[in-house]
Amino acid sequence: MRIQLYYKNPVLFFICMFYCNFFIYAQKTDTVSSDNDKVFTSIEEGIKNPDAVYRINLRKKKLKEIPKEVYLFKNLQELDLSHNKIKILPEDIGSFDQLQILNLSHNKMEELPLAIGDLEELRILDLSKNKLYMLPVSIGFLKNLSSLDVSSNKLTMLPSTIGNLLQLKTLIINRNLLTALPPEMSIMLKLNYIDLWGNMVATLPDEFSKLSKTLKVLDLRDIPMNFDKQQKIRDMLPYTTIYFSKSCNCL
Repeated sequence: MRIQLYYKNPVLFFICMFYCNFFIYAQKTDTVSSDNDKVFTSIEEGIKNPDAVYRINLRKKKLKEIPKEVYLFKNLQELDLSHNKIKILPEDIGSFDQLQILNLSHNKMEELPLAIGDLEELRILDLSKNKLYMLPVSIGFLKNLSSLDVSSNKLTMLPSTIGNLLQLKTLIINRNLLTALPPEMSIMLKLNYIDLWGNMVATLPDEFSKLSKTLKVLDLRDIPMNFDKQQKIRDMLPYTTIYFSKSCNCL
């Protein structure tokens, strides 16, 4: 039985995370069609030939809302709106039926529209560092999603429909307010990485034993947990690399 002691070797962890992030970045760049690799960085440039815009990067533009002109880009496959001041994501976001990568991290959104579920071609969704307190049930319609990052929000629960994300491989939900995970996640057999650190999830549903041979990494650092609870999770997932903080004398 392996007992992971991440907190004794943080250097190794950060080295691993560096290469994991590099691999994810490589995946992102390979996901989008090679028909047009040009990344547009301004609306003005793109609207000269809207049909030729496949990728657009509008990060750090001090945007408070998504410019209406963006919806002219019907062939859009990658949209980066990170590091802005966007508070509301309109229902029109669902009109991008070819979108594969959507980055909305570092904004000010408190909720998502149901139309987020219309992005059926979406592979990568980054919603980290917002103010989301819940995810809509329609998140379960993203049948091709392989990576979901909702870290650093205010989530208190996950909808049961998240279990419908059968292609999901990476789930990053650290630094939220979660106290439990839905048992429906146990059917996500392609899920190989879950980052939960900094939440309050001290136990896992018994159904998670179904992930014992597929889940490769589970990060439970910075979660108050006594030795018995840690041991129960180890026994449930004997083949998973699990990162715990030092056990406490808590309940």
